[in-house]
Amino acid sequence: MENKQIQALPKVMLVTTSRAEFGLFYWLIKELESSDSVEFQLVVTGNHLVPEQGYTVAEIESEGLPIAEKIDIIIAGSSAAAKAKSSALGMMSFTDVFSRRQPDLVIVMGDRYELLGIVSAAALMSIPVAHFSGGEITAGVVDDIVRHALTKLSYLHFVTHERHRKRVIQLGESPERVFNVGEPGLEHLFKTPLLNREELSKSIGYSLTEKFMLFTFHPVSSDCSLNPAEQLREVLKALAHHDNYQVLMTYPNTDEGSDCLLPLLRDFESKNANRVKLVPSLGFRRYLSALKHCQLVIGNSSSGLVEAPCYGKATVNIGSRQDGRLRGVNVIDCDVYYREIVDAVAKALTPQHQLIARNGSNPYGDGKTVGKVIEIINKLKFPLPKIKSFYDLEDL
Repeated sequence: MENKQIQALPKVMLVTTSRAEFGLFYWLIKELESSDSVEFQLVVTGNHLVPEQGYTVAEIESEGLPIAEKIDIIIAGSSAAAKAKSSALGMMSFTDVFSRRQPDLVIVMGDRYELLGIVSAAALMSIPVAHFSGGEITAGVVDDIVRHALTKLSYLHFVTHERHRKRVIQLGESPERVFNVGEPGLEHLFKTPLLNREELSKSIGYSLTEKFMLFTFHPVSSDCSLNPAEQLREVLKALAHHDNYQVLMTYPNTDEGSDCLLPLLRDFESKNANRVKLVPSLGFRRYLSALKHCQLVIGNSSSGLVEAPCYGKATVNIGSRQDGRLRGVNVIDCDVYYREIVDAVAKALTPQHQLIARNGSNPYGDGKTVGKVIEIINKLKFPLPKIKSFYDLEDL
């Protein structure tokens, strides 16, 4: 009887670091987890394991998704030094993870600082990385530098727009390894059942009316010559002006300066308990449900640019954090000054702009990304090359 050697499935590891990125990755994780073509490994790290950020690993576990490992790498504090140390700890910790797990491909997304250490470890160990969201620009924060560095450390690139694809190629990545697949988070539009307003209210322990704003404000080290706390005071003053609306707030991320924002948010909630609710994390299903039911998205989160157009929601984008990102007609930009924010909110709430937002298209794709990604992964010939060549533009 002839012996037939059974070929092992390629090991595909996906690393998730934060609540926002997990929500974007959710349907891809589900597809990979159920795939017969790969051996899937889900590794949870970063802010997911930080209690002050809502300990969002619990949400992943509640979804019944098998977690291969939980790796705690976040150094306490929101200083630049703490971020650098977290990235360094990520490099050390994931060197061990990669040695144990021997993945054939590591999938990551975005521009979180801790990814710099994780992906550097993979690159130095000749483990190919597939990076999502390359070629985008957020000129207002250090994330921009991190994202482009991750692009150069990665082998495969899944981007959200043709403009982003061209930027990745401009960075010297071969066109045959750069795929415009759209934004994976938009898959929720077709697949994720959302909560009605009553169910959402019950889940957060706060009764939401038809008129509420969804608010997230992440720290930016300096904007309009204001530090993060000064910026937030301007924003909260504007929110106080529009006191006929409820405000559902989520915590800022752990970027430099976040420590000084939380006391301001908690104080604002306590002084406006009749109309303000602050939660550490909504999770992707509750967040998207809030997005569907709110009247306005306000703050400086990318969700106002990426997900909000799917639900026809007006967005007031405050400050420079999202400078350089594509935006749809739903977005009104303003600086971090009280008067500008008040005026921008007033304009966003007019029937005219609400109609514009409802009828606008989304520049980040059609919400049918996951199938494209799975098809590309299934066509890969493992093991992938350990070395990639630099791609010169033809006019050099």
